Amino acid sequence: MAQTPNNLFIYWDISDEDIKNLKAQYGDNFFEITKPILKVYNETLGYSFEVEINDFANSWYLHVNDSKSKYKIELGRKPINKPEFKKIIHSNNIIGNSNIDEHTSYIHIVTSNNMESPNDKILFNKNNQTIYYKNVKTNEEFSKNIKDLSFVQNISKIYNIYDLYKELYNKKNIDNLYNLDNPSSNFGF
Repeated sequence: MAQTPNNLFIYWDISDEDIKNLKAQYGDNFFEITKPILKVYNETLGYSFEVEINDFANSWYLHVNDSKSKYKIELGRKPINKPEFKKIIHSNNIIGNSNIDEHTSYIHIVTSNNMESPNDKILFNKNNQTIYYKNVKTNEEFSKNIKDLSFVQNISKIYNIYDLYKELYNKKNIDNLYNLDNPSSNFGF
């Protein structure tokens, strides 16, 4: 799920039956000799990266650099000690298993649904010079002609973001916008 344009929330559940099957397939000590990872694929821009997670997690908040991109996430496991792991899978004749990438010893567990992170840009219609924005709490949509905004009339001066918000949300009280006691600001203790 996309929490924001640059933060994804990933969650999963591995059943007791799946754990039992993994141990039967790779050995009783499978979870002791491997570590869980998330493989993140940005399908829009064509790159991927890995995030090491811990065995106690069944969800993860993940920062991504690119908004408006299609993402796919895989949950898998990698060996803690690669030579020892390769020896174990070769001795158990499980190297031909389609879940194992022989080069990295990566074992695929599950793949997420495909999802697209939201756009983090102001939507701007160049033809009629209107910006559109939405209150995500109420789903109420707004539009403004940019010629009516004072920062466009004063484009050559540096504009305070507080003044821009005040102009965009003229009917809303934004005095507490920078209140550091707000728990969503990540500054609370």
